[in-house]
Amino acid sequence: MSVPVPKRGHGELEVNTKARALTVYTLKILENPKWFPKEQAAFIAKLQDCAIEIQALCWEANNIKVGESSERYRRRIDLEDQAAETCNRLMMLIETAKPLFHLESRRVRYWIGMTRDLRTLIRAWRDKDAQRLRPEAGAKA
Repeated sequence: MSVPVPKRGHGELEVNTKARALTVYTLKILENPKWFPKEQAAFIAKLQDCAIEIQALCWEANNIKVGESSERYRRRIDLEDQAAETCNRLMMLIETAKPLFHLESRRVRYWIGMTRDLRTLIRAWRDKDAQRLRPEAGAKA
């Protein structure tokens, strides 16, 4: 029996799926020279790198198995925090790209919306991990 969509939780798999979707969307729109001319390659590279970094941070965090290690717990939480912070940076870059490349408002709203939704999922994932995975005091590192 399946769980109705409104009652489903947001797991790590959804975070990674949405991070991949954001990366793919970002890379696809940036390859269009009509909107993103080659003479702005340095700025375009920052947008690309930022989206890829978010996905990489989510992937790395998800692949840390905490167990009883407070060191691995801290590393996982730090990666999740970095992923959310990098979402903030991507949104700033998108906002800067709007006037620089004369982007349509609807495109910018969609792109920022994808990024904001992912950031919300990452933060919820981090909060869940903080409650669920926190090692007991005195656990081995």
